[in-house]
Amino acid sequence: MTVIAIDGFPLSRQGLMAILGLEEGFEFVGQASSVKEALDLIRRSDPDIIILDLKLKDECGLEILLEIKRLGSRCKCVVLTASFDPEDFRRASELGIDGYILKDAMPEEIISALRLVSKGRKYYDPAIMDLVVNQSKMNDSNMLTPREREVLRALGVGLTNKDIAQQLFISESTVKKHVSQVLAKLGFSRRTQAALYAKTH
Repeated sequence: MTVIAIDGFPLSRQGLMAILGLEEGFEFVGQASSVKEALDLIRRSDPDIIILDLKLKDECGLEILLEIKRLGSRCKCVVLTASFDPEDFRRASELGIDGYILKDAMPEEIISALRLVSKGRKYYDPAIMDLVVNQSKMNDSNMLTPREREVLRALGVGLTNKDIAQQLFISESTVKKHVSQVLAKLGFSRRTQAALYAKTH
């Protein structure tokens, strides 16, 4: 498969070239450090996979993704970035990226991800997915009513329904209802998950 690297830092591009140069099935056909260079290179080489960083000095790599879609290119796009910002991941995924890898990934992880993408599958770095899921849970917790938050806090310290009922001066059946609502809103299936979430947040 033919590959190009788009990154604002020469050392990053050269490191990637060195990694892929040791693997069978990869052919490096170019590198670029800006949006203009990248688009010219893509038009000339029509690569199978583009590996790009989101931060290109004073430019944003997402501009390249937008232009690729406009051109109708069928190349696969994999983001290789140091950004741990879940919002960067969301914006990139909305533009149809095929992979998202963090720069602290091991070489073998990068190779494995590129092979998966070349076969038509998606690859998202587990670390960024954990951040996205946790942020989503935090957003979901904002939907809880004040009473549901009290119940969640009580679950976090290991109280039973009876204990919670006594503490909040409500019936056990009402507690059960609140617990069910908390689990539903946070996307959990067991109260132990909610309890662990309450402890960590």
